[in-house]
Amino acid sequence: MSLLTRSPASLAAAAVLTVSAVTLSGCSMPWTDSPTDKFLSAVNEGNWADAASDTTDPEAAEAWLTGMEESIGETTLHLDSDDGSTTATWTVPDGEEVTSTGTLSTGDSDKVTWDPALFSDDLTPESTLTYSDDRNYGLQILDRRNDPQLTWTPVTVVTATADADLNAVADAVRPVIPDFDTADAEAQITDADGEVALFSLRAEDWDTVKDAVSDLPGVSTREDGRLLPATASSSPLDGGLTDYWNGKLDDTAGWTLATTDADGNPGTVLGQTDAEHVDPVHTTMDLGVQAAANRVLDGEEQPASIVAMSVSTGGVLAAAQNDAASAEGTPALTGLFPPGSTFKTVTTSAALARGTVHADDTVSCPASVDVDGRTIPNDHDFELGDVPLHTAFAQSCNTTQALISRDLEPDDLKNTAAQYGLGVDFNAPGMTSVTGSVPTTDQGAARVESAIGQGEVVASPFGLALMEASVANGGKMVTPSLVTGERTEADQSPEPMDPAVVESLRSMMRETVESGTASQLSDIPGLGGKTGTAEVDGGAAHGWFVGVVGDVAFCTFIEGADSSTPAVNLSGEFLRDEALSEVTAQ
Repeated sequence: MSLLTRSPASLAAAAVLTVSAVTLSGCSMPWTDSPTDKFLSAVNEGNWADAASDTTDPEAAEAWLTGMEESIGETTLHLDSDDGSTTATWTVPDGEEVTSTGTLSTGDSDKVTWDPALFSDDLTPESTLTYSDDRNYGLQILDRRNDPQLTWTPVTVVTATADADLNAVADAVRPVIPDFDTADAEAQITDADGEVALFSLRAEDWDTVKDAVSDLPGVSTREDGRLLPATASSSPLDGGLTDYWNGKLDDTAGWTLATTDADGNPGTVLGQTDAEHVDPVHTTMDLGVQAAANRVLDGEEQPASIVAMSVSTGGVLAAAQNDAASAEGTPALTGLFPPGSTFKTVTTSAALARGTVHADDTVSCPASVDVDGRTIPNDHDFELGDVPLHTAFAQSCNTTQALISRDLEPDDLKNTAAQYGLGVDFNAPGMTSVTGSVPTTDQGAARVESAIGQGEVVASPFGLALMEASVANGGKMVTPSLVTGERTEADQSPEPMDPAVVESLRSMMRETVESGTASQLSDIPGLGGKTGTAEVDGGAAHGWFVGVVGDVAFCTFIEGADSSTPAVNLSGEFLRDEALSEVTAQ
């Protein structure tokens, strides 16, 4: 059932969707200095003090005019008078006009007789005018199974001033916010030099701590609302979806301009436009998959992310990151990191497409190799000797990749990556993402470094999940999306990869799982993937695992893991979850 809520401008400063201060249409009036003309001129200039001074009760008039200004928000006013009758023209924020008529008199005085009825016959000294946006706050965001994903939720907002004892606040809310950051809250209060909203609590959490919080000095509360996850399965995608939801409410909002009494109760409606009906927003996400990703990430101390995507539709099924990653922003979607050996997917594809090597060709895999002035070692200096290319790929041989990269053209890595969506920019409604960047490289050290996913090559977990989806899509770039029915725009339209190249590559990825560097996942039917360890100057290496099983392409990333093994193990937990079993079997 749709929930239609009106948000009065007088309360909007405390609401999620705010109405800013009133602006009044001003013009200089070529009138006489009569009390009436001076009053009208001051009103139309928004000068309440001067307008009030030209009335019989300046104090009451200024108080009423100031309160009216606060309650009509961005609505503008122009007042005209003719022989004691007035016409007030109210222009609401969307540009529509409403008029009201009233009466203005000066009696025996040289001042305008103060009475709010001069703006409308329906006004009294105890009433005022109020503008409200009428919005469909009940608009739900549903996942692809029609389960509620984000809903408008009543919350209690807890605010504090400099007088608050933040340590006492932390103690009071510890049952629901065990990691409340007092230093951060103190910094916010200092910067604001006033009252600051510390946090918002759902009804059940507020009930738990309200007795401990309510009487704390310098702390106050207000009732509000937020668009919040309907379950515990939050995602870094929630922020973009909230912006999309707000845009929908803006586009369909109605409004009301009405008189209200001293208690805020509505009276006479001067003008109104009903909010438009809007259907629920459906996303491509699967809350079961999202919950599975969140569960496996919760136990990881290092910043970690998982992104999963449908191969057949490009719809994002899940985007998850743990608290350590969330402290950095949205690294699952926009973080750029060296992809390490996962980028061998691109290097190998480029060499196969160029025809300089084939999957069954014998290649060299020494422990280390000097190529164009750059020494490339294998992990822990392992060596395979002379082996087929598919074996070198499955065992993640850096030296082989360095050697085959010498026969590529400067644009081959960049263009091949783009064929899989890596380095392409997408404008997808409801989602902000960055895929990565791959440079053009002449033969030399930069080419060699790029070939193994180091140097200037960077990618996001989102970008590598997209790469895997495009590989599984037969080498045709998948277009990612989040909101069902919305069109995603891409800044490139690369040609598909040669299907023969993709077939060879997918066979190598399957070998990687069956007998290569991800063999601990060999029990997962149909899984193919690629491990990656990316060196970082001055820090522990990042760990990656990317892959495809059924219709699900995914990327698992752990910052500072020091090897790919933790990412592979985390991927196993994720893929073995019952929710994934249901999806991959479809």
